Amino acid sequence: MIQVHFIKGIDKMYYKNKKAFTLIEVMVSVIIISIVVMGILKQQSLNTNMATYLLKRGDAELDNTLFLSKSIKRYHEENKTAYDVLLDEFSIKDLESREILREVSRNIHITEEIEIPIVVDEASGQEFTFFTNEILLKENYSARYYTFK
Repeated sequence: MIQVHFIKGIDKMYYKNKKAFTLIEVMVSVIIISIVVMGILKQQSLNTNMATYLLKRGDAELDNTLFLSKSIKRYHEENKTAYDVLLDEFSIKDLESREILREVSRNIHITEEIEIPIVVDEASGQEFTFFTNEILLKENYSARYYTFK
């Protein structure tokens, strides 16, 4: 029994000498944790915004490919729907597909062809020429494409 009283006495001394956190220390730690959490939430918000932008940009690029047909050069300075551009090249019988293509439109701007000579062999004077021009499709996410011939 004497040992039990001795252990109980040590426990009481231990608890009396143990120091607790002060209110200021607790408040400082809460402020630090809050700042870290706010930084993480801001970064998460930026990542979400970037992912949304990339998703919309990817969809716009996919829609832009509908306008890259051989007949695109005749629509300079015009606002056309994908249906108008594809009508000459495809027979679109499905009404739902027609409506979806009519919802996708772009302002089309095409530069004049530029002649670019390339010298193959300077000694023999061999050269060939190719032509290029720029196709600019304007909408929410504008895009530039180049043709070469």
